[in-house]
Amino acid sequence: MTTSVLITHQPDNHYTARALVLPEIVATGATEAEAVEQLRTVLAKLQQHSRVIHVELPLADTALGHPWLRFAGMWEQDPDWEAFEAAVAEARHANPSEMPSL
Repeated sequence: MTTSVLITHQPDNHYTARALVLPEIVATGATEAEAVEQLRTVLAKLQQHSRVIHVELPLADTALGHPWLRFAGMWEQDPDWEAFEAAVAEARHANPSEMPSL
């Protein structure tokens, strides 16, 4: 089994190594190789007494619907809505050189 390891050179001239899949486990050493070996030892001990399982998670509650659904129709009774829609349609078809600069 292989895993990605982040090796960091510390200001006090030692190195830390942490497995990216378990970032809470940090090993230190005077050299990169020593830090990696310390990490390998810790992970091997952890692996002896652990196992990985897969857990089924429920999907998001579909009863809540789409998060933007609550905004649907919010301008339905606005008297300026049709004028706004017409202005948007006109802007979409306008010549870019006729558009006001920002």
